[in-house]
Amino acid sequence: MLSTRRFCSDNYLMMRTILKGCPTVLLASLLVLLVSSPATGKTPTYDEAVVKDRLQEIEDPLFELKYNNVVRGYITGYLIRNRRSAELITGRSLLYFPIIESYLQAEGMPEKLKYLPVVESALRPHAISPVGACGLWQFMPGTASDHGLRMDDYVDERLDPHKSTKAALGYLKREYEKYGSWQLALAAYNGGSGRVARAVKRGRSKDFWRIRRYLPRETRNYVPAYIAATYLMEHYKDHDIAPDYPELELQITESIKLHNAISFYRIAQLTGLTIETIETLNPAYKRDLIPANDRGHYLILPKRVMPAVEDYLKAQRLDHFSTDLLDDEPVEALTDAPKEKYERTLYYATGGETMAQVAHKLKCSVHQLRAWNPAQPDTLSDGQALAVYFPKELRRFQPFKPVPLLKRLPTLRPSGTKAIRPQQVDEVPKLGRLLVFYTVQERQSLREFALKHSYIFLPDLLHLNSLDPDDKLKPGDAVKAVWRSQ
Repeated sequence: MLSTRRFCSDNYLMMRTILKGCPTVLLASLLVLLVSSPATGKTPTYDEAVVKDRLQEIEDPLFELKYNNVVRGYITGYLIRNRRSAELITGRSLLYFPIIESYLQAEGMPEKLKYLPVVESALRPHAISPVGACGLWQFMPGTASDHGLRMDDYVDERLDPHKSTKAALGYLKREYEKYGSWQLALAAYNGGSGRVARAVKRGRSKDFWRIRRYLPRETRNYVPAYIAATYLMEHYKDHDIAPDYPELELQITESIKLHNAISFYRIAQLTGLTIETIETLNPAYKRDLIPANDRGHYLILPKRVMPAVEDYLKAQRLDHFSTDLLDDEPVEALTDAPKEKYERTLYYATGGETMAQVAHKLKCSVHQLRAWNPAQPDTLSDGQALAVYFPKELRRFQPFKPVPLLKRLPTLRPSGTKAIRPQQVDEVPKLGRLLVFYTVQERQSLREFALKHSYIFLPDLLHLNSLDPDDKLKPGDAVKAVWRSQ
């Protein structure tokens, strides 16, 4: 079902390319630099006895966390050979663990399953395997389709953190109910249920370690890889691994579900965000456009700007407001001026409070609190100070006042067709929205056309003309549009 390779950091892949073909002495010298700790310049150490003890002390493990040579190889890969990758993975956990944990809690499934995407994708939603598996959970196209994930020209829900997580947990839950073992459920997730069933039959056992030799190589090493990922995420601090956290703008986010189409350009106008930031937080959408969907699509944005989008969506549902922006203004002109958008304050705990309790009280995630307060214990003493970040202000959207209806629109004559008089749109007559035809005067894309004309929405153009945003229009082409007068 899934990828036949695990994922390394981009830096490691680049270094591996550089090292290829180096003389032996130089290669050895560069490898010493590669495994050295960036913070101290010292080569990290590895105490096997301590690691074994820590594995056994992990609370509520998914199953018994055995230690063997294969597990050791994966753990030292994180802690010794590729510490930069470990820094990136632990940093990305801040973005995706809160989402995964919310679905695990809703399904009543073990929290430690959240470490599986570390094995699958190194917590990179854009990760793609050589055989075509994608996303945090590395779904192959056929398996993704079987689990209700949409893949088309506009969206690949395998890259959606919400929908892919829900689909992956459904798959894992079904396999656990079949085998009664999380080890076998993980093996089935990697190698397919059929391979695990055959191994169980050949080994006459449901003990993973007894049937392991009957599984394909990657699948037999999948559980050890998971054990190593669990150790990394539980004990990275003990090995002086400093997570590479994203900027606050990407840390403090919210998610909402949309049913109507909206472009990233419209979102940028509403929020002042750059297109790149919107793309980073919403990797599932291929054309900078969230298409309409009866089941809904998720939009993830910084918490400070989400009220502007919610205001806009609310205004669209009201008959007496116009929600149009100035489409002829460049998106860049509407972005916020550079300034500090977040404030730091201190929260003083009462004795016995836990990080989780404080996070719930402050409406943030426990992962955020731990990132902002890396040296603090989970159980806090009386008066202990915690740093907390929050937006300085929430961006809002103020709809325009009603625009009076024009008494008459001019008749336009598209090239090569008869004159067509504007007609009232049947579905929304009370809004005074008119179906009109425009004659294009210069070569431009549909997106550029929408940005140059007030009271025209790009999603309307896409729907009415069956074109893509970047399709080129020629002078004389007729474009059908909805003129939104209110």
